[in-house]
Amino acid sequence: MNEGKWASGRWQVKEGKVDEFIKRWSDWLGRTSQDIPGFRSARLLRAEDNPLTFTSVSEWDDDASRNAWKDSPGFREGIESAKELCDEFMGADFDVSAVITAPAADRS
Repeated sequence: MNEGKWASGRWQVKEGKVDEFIKRWSDWLGRTSQDIPGFRSARLLRAEDNPLTFTSVSEWDDDASRNAWKDSPGFREGIESAKELCDEFMGADFDVSAVITAPAADRS
């Protein structure tokens, strides 16, 4: 099974900017990822204990797909627009090192 490649970011959003950040992130990913072959999914996760902290995760078929997205028109503009609303951002690219899943019977 091809586990794919991942891009992730940790976003510390400025007070009062959460709704705008979620909108900008969603618009940016929606615009820039859908036309890139190899895009699988993207999620924006919000920390339950700190509602200003978010983690974004996008999954790609391979390095080439992920890199094509990062080189695409609109990527830099979109990430900069989202970062304007943040006090801190840290991004990185990942591959899968281990996977643990629940047995199918336990997923009801």
